[in-house]
Amino acid sequence: MVLTGGRGSRMGGINKALIGVGGITIIDRTVNLLMPLFSEIIIAGWPADLKPPEGTRTADDNYPGKGPLAGIEAAMKRSATPLIFVFGGDMPSLSADLITMQIDKFADKPAEVFVPRIGDLIEPLHSIMDCSAHTSLEDYLRTALKPAVRDWFRLVNARYFDLPETDEYLRVFTNINTPGDLIKMG
Repeated sequence: MVLTGGRGSRMGGINKALIGVGGITIIDRTVNLLMPLFSEIIIAGWPADLKPPEGTRTADDNYPGKGPLAGIEAAMKRSATPLIFVFGGDMPSLSADLITMQIDKFADKPAEVFVPRIGDLIEPLHSIMDCSAHTSLEDYLRTALKPAVRDWFRLVNARYFDLPETDEYLRVFTNINTPGDLIKMG
């Protein structure tokens, strides 16, 4: 599932998934990469006035204003599969090899949430999540004043996928938050 919601305030209100990088929008790059890997692609937070990319389904937030967790909750509820792989819609350099490696490592020892980590830094929007954690997530969204992905991870069975600090992995986890980030991407 791909999270495309958010205000994009640091990008002048632009939906970051619609930004072009190398002549193709981030969402098109992402969907093209994910199609051969997954049986379904759910896009949460997709603008109602735009047609979603071919071969995808959308999920509207059930908890508007609650951030990325609201999109994750909506995708868990809508998913036809017991697991979802969560991606940020502002990550133009995703890697099929890394995604496949993460899936293989998850299969060795499943958890409710499986998050990549480089040193002390985690990338919560490149995580595998078991939809059995949906009830826990809904409870958290109902009660948390400022729900945060990292805080919810502390309430579930989260396991970490440790990676070395390489330029390749750092690039995969780079997201576009500001015009400066876009310039750095080249």
